[in-house]
Amino acid sequence: MCFCPTVKDGTTGQCEVPKDPHHPDCPSKVDWMRARWTSDPCYAFYGVDGSDCSFLIYLSEVEWFCPPLTWRNQTTTPTHKPFPKRQAAFRSDIEALLEQVGTGKESLSFMKRRMRRLAAQWASAARRLDDSLRSQWREQKRILVHVGFLTEESGDVFSPKVLKGGPLGEMVQWADILTALHVLGHNLKISVSLKELQG
Repeated sequence: MCFCPTVKDGTTGQCEVPKDPHHPDCPSKVDWMRARWTSDPCYAFYGVDGSDCSFLIYLSEVEWFCPPLTWRNQTTTPTHKPFPKRQAAFRSDIEALLEQVGTGKESLSFMKRRMRRLAAQWASAARRLDDSLRSQWREQKRILVHVGFLTEESGDVFSPKVLKGGPLGEMVQWADILTALHVLGHNLKISVSLKELQG
């Protein structure tokens, strides 16, 4: 229930956190957001501004921990046309992916070296999967991947440590996730900065 009925966008005012048996985690998630919403630029990208209203909008519309807010217009017809569905075709060439990952950070160079080193194995795995699926139709997804731990806004503590024996597991995981999505034939947009995420 909102105590600010004149507010339609939830950017100001106070909202009461609902106690809904169908959404038992809502209060604890709001508490978490109050303490940590500035920890990742993704929250601000989705309109979170530190107010309880913005937390509830995020937790009910982007995630599903809270019930829909009755004062939000849930019936608005989207103004954009859906993208036409395309078939995802397995890829064995990773050059386009390497170019998209970009340069300028040692962590990105590390990830690209791993992608190159394992390219033949990814291609072989893609062929085996394609054979087992018998070229069955798969929809190509448009996927935005925000590698938040590498952003300047998050402090990017990893890049300076790559050549000094720092923790590499995070970069290994991201390299493998990006390569898997690319090899599976999906349309990727990769963001490693808040500016790219908002662009």
